Amino acid sequence: MYDPKHVVHRPTKEIDKGKFIENPEKPERIEAIKDALIMNGFDNIHSPNNFPMSYVYLVHSERYVNWLKNKSASLQPGEEYITELFGYDLCFDTGTPISNITFESAKRAVDVCLTAASLLSGKTNLVYALVRPPGHHATREACGGYCYFNNAAIAASYFLVKENADGVAILDLDFHHGNGTQDIFYDTDEVLYVSIHGDPDTFYPWISGRENEIGEGPGEGFNINLPLPAKSDWRKYSEALDQALREIKNYYPDVLIVSLGFDTHADDPVGGFLLKDDDFARIGKAIGKLKIPTLIIQEGGYNPVANASTAVKFFTAIA
Repeated sequence: MYDPKHVVHRPTKEIDKGKFIENPEKPERIEAIKDALIMNGFDNIHSPNNFPMSYVYLVHSERYVNWLKNKSASLQPGEEYITELFGYDLCFDTGTPISNITFESAKRAVDVCLTAASLLSGKTNLVYALVRPPGHHATREACGGYCYFNNAAIAASYFLVKENADGVAILDLDFHHGNGTQDIFYDTDEVLYVSIHGDPDTFYPWISGRENEIGEGPGEGFNINLPLPAKSDWRKYSEALDQALREIKNYYPDVLIVSLGFDTHADDPVGGFLLKDDDFARIGKAIGKLKIPTLIIQEGGYNPVANASTAVKFFTAIA
């Protein structure tokens, strides 16, 4: 699933240590993936359908949705709004600019993921939502981490409500912990959230992703974080992946959602791991062996060249 209109979403800057720097969340990062997959025979591409906003409200509050919509509408073309303090307004960081097309672009990304989810239901066992902006950092009440609506959480809620799934597992493989996804499902046993990511003592988002965050209430034990140190290679990463897949198998989900980030690649400018192209083939093969209907949703990955080569390896192996 792919929407060519994503290219209009082009954030230009963010604030880091009080200074404006270039924002890496560019259209080229997923255009490179799309082109490489087509060249390697993955050309079964579908456009998204439109879904009602009610699916967004399964995850996000009316207050936040209205704030994002009104903030986008208040801006002129080419103008960007960025919060200058962490936790100020309804954006929790200083790296997630809002423009006059942000709300529309975020909703289109949701439509891509929901179309993919609907296609997965009884029609095929593997669907890839190649989307941006990404989603796993967005909480119920705030944007952040280049994310505005939590695509994976909305898709999981779709499966639970629309398809009556008995359980959904989310495997988050982005380099950065999906604080938003964790926050949304922290108190439920209907969704198992498992994340392999850079240690938050060192890496964004810093506020979440530690091993002692295990869920609460009915969700206790259904939130599993596997943080890894900087420069982790396949040996270290594969141990965490094996553990994550065991937890998913033991949960017996009806559906698996993979929040896929290619920023774990050694050549990614934002991540801090040392995975190589062939390691992504190993990851894809291991996920495929689960034989669970799987929806893969694109998250991070900021080196277009590395994104393209790893995507081909990953999808060749998983398919």
